[in-house]
Amino acid sequence: MYRVGDEVAGYVIDKCLGSGSSAEVYRAHRAGEPGPVALKVLHTPPSDQERVRERFHREFTIASLLDHPNIVDMYARGEIDPPEVPDEKRTRATILWMAMEYIDGRPANDLVDPHPTAADIATIVAIATQVGAALDYAHRCEVLHRDVKPANIMVSTRPGGPRAVLTDFGIAQLLDDARPLARNGRVQGSIAYAAPELLTAQRLSPATDQYAFAAGLFELLTGAPPFPRATAFAITYAHLNDPVPRLTRAQPWLPSSLNSVFAKALAKDPTDRYATCTEFSDIIRRALQDVPVPGPPRRRWWPWARETAG
Repeated sequence: MYRVGDEVAGYVIDKCLGSGSSAEVYRAHRAGEPGPVALKVLHTPPSDQERVRERFHREFTIASLLDHPNIVDMYARGEIDPPEVPDEKRTRATILWMAMEYIDGRPANDLVDPHPTAADIATIVAIATQVGAALDYAHRCEVLHRDVKPANIMVSTRPGGPRAVLTDFGIAQLLDDARPLARNGRVQGSIAYAAPELLTAQRLSPATDQYAFAAGLFELLTGAPPFPRATAFAITYAHLNDPVPRLTRAQPWLPSSLNSVFAKALAKDPTDRYATCTEFSDIIRRALQDVPVPGPPRRRWWPWARETAG
């Protein structure tokens, strides 16, 4: 892991934005270039290097095909040799990096709350509208994202209102290569948002992204994804067999019309969903316009608490 001030491929690290088991994302800058970038650095085990390199390059290549204000911009990519380690005898893996647009904001999953505020709802409407348009644009460019979820949507504030940006095209594919399974038959994508056709190894389509998009919006509005279950098997079973829960069960103040809207976007059969993500998001925007949002629940004071307070 790099520290503030370290240099990677000509970029100077300003801040670590996040890290996982094999990759880190930093805010960084390079002399002579305007503004910071988000620098993704991937450390690959030698045994898996070629597969990871292929996926990493595919992410950059596919995302670079897209030019939309609500899709992250890709700038550059490359490889660097890892630092020398004394007495290191095993094969050292190349470090992969890519520079992309830096978004000064937070992931949309930070908004997940069982008691959203009026400001939260306004932001969720902006996310629905902007990401819906971004997905339709990607689909017109023959690209499937395949991992649409709140964690992969960055939200920043600006004078004109929130800006939502779709990120992480790590498992994106072109429509003419829309294979649903990874090697060894494992499902790629986040299972909480996975469409039935992805889970059953059927051909994928733009409707697959719409299902995941709808599942993420369901979570933002209610505080939980459509099928919160204890195990991956139970979640999979629910996606394939269980009816879509009513949003008004979790949020009685939401317009009841949204129950049927989400039931359609989350239909088991992809041909039963909306023709486009924008059609779906436009209905959400109109339904939530001027809807009064209740304030936070009143705190319950137990008798002993009142006695203590007195």
